[in-house]
Amino acid sequence: MPEEQKTAETEQERFADFPRDLSRSFTYLHRQRKKYMDDRLRGYGFVGGMPMILLYINRHPGTTQDAIVSHMYIDKCTVARRTKRLEELGYISRETGKEDRRENNLYVTESGEKLVPVIREILQDWAKSVTRDLSDEERILLITLLDRLIHTDVE
Repeated sequence: MPEEQKTAETEQERFADFPRDLSRSFTYLHRQRKKYMDDRLRGYGFVGGMPMILLYINRHPGTTQDAIVSHMYIDKCTVARRTKRLEELGYISRETGKEDRRENNLYVTESGEKLVPVIREILQDWAKSVTRDLSDEERILLITLLDRLIHTDVE
C-alpha cells in the first residue's frame, strides 16, 4: 500500500474519533477542575458550581438568577438552590429589584468578598497545573481556539 494512502487512512481514523475525543476532553477537564475545587473549598460549605456562581455575582453586582442561568448554562432550579445556599452561608445577599419587584438582585457580602480571592487563586493554581506542559504561546492559542468554539452557533 502506498505511503500516501496509509497516511490518508490514518488521518481518517483519527478524525473518526474526534467527536468522542472532544467531548471526553471537555468532560474530563470539567470534572478534574470540579474535584480540584471541591477538595480545596470543602470547608466553606460549597456544593457544585457555587464558587463559580459567587465569582459571577462578584463580577456582576446586582445580577439576577436568570442572568446566571443564561451565562453559565445551568438550569433554573440548580441556580435557585445554589444561590439560596450561598445566601444561607452568608456569602451573598438579595435585594428586591427596583424595576421588577418579582426579580431579586444578587450581591456578594463582606464574607463572600473575602472568599473571592481564595477561589480565584485556587482556579489559577488549577489552570497552571493543567497547562504546565504548554508554552505561553500554546496557552494563548488554546484559549483562542476555545473562544472560537464557544462563539460558534450550534445548529
